[in-house]
Amino acid sequence: MAASPKRRIYWDACVWIALIQRERIPDVNGKIEDRDAMCRSVIEVAKRDQIEILTSTLSLAEVCKDPAIKAQTADAVGDYFENDYILLVNADRSVGEHARVLMTSGFNGLKPADAIHVATAAISGVEEFHTFDRKLLNLDGLIDKKDGTKLKICIPDPGAAPAPLLDALKKEAVDEKDGT
Repeated sequence: MAASPKRRIYWDACVWIALIQRERIPDVNGKIEDRDAMCRSVIEVAKRDQIEILTSTLSLAEVCKDPAIKAQTADAVGDYFENDYILLVNADRSVGEHARVLMTSGFNGLKPADAIHVATAAISGVEEFHTFDRKLLNLDGLIDKKDGTKLKICIPDPGAAPAPLLDALKKEAVDEKDGT
């Protein structure tokens, strides 16, 4: 039996920053948004070989814009990107041209770095773009991907497709509860 294809998601630099800094942010209702836990849940699924996380090579430098991360050694920050389930995508001419098109065609509120990230995701065949940036979250379903579908932009979530083993265990538990 052939292995099912891995889901491919894209992480914006702010997701890496949330992971590296172990962010926990109070929301408007006073509840804590545990961004670190959200990111780590995606990482756990990726470690089970079910998700590939793509990010632009721009993220390697962009994560260092935060003063708390600048204080870490370059090796410590670089270690976050040294995993088999993480694919770095070069910010090449195609990405730059696509980013420019996004910035000049109705998405002119995009900053250059954000446009690079969105363009990279749009041409890389990902299912989702993960971010905590409200401006980017507002673009959900508005960006065309290379295959003609719309790019889903959302906060980090391992997705609705749990591991088949977990499905089997859940079904078994329900069957036992129902006596079947």
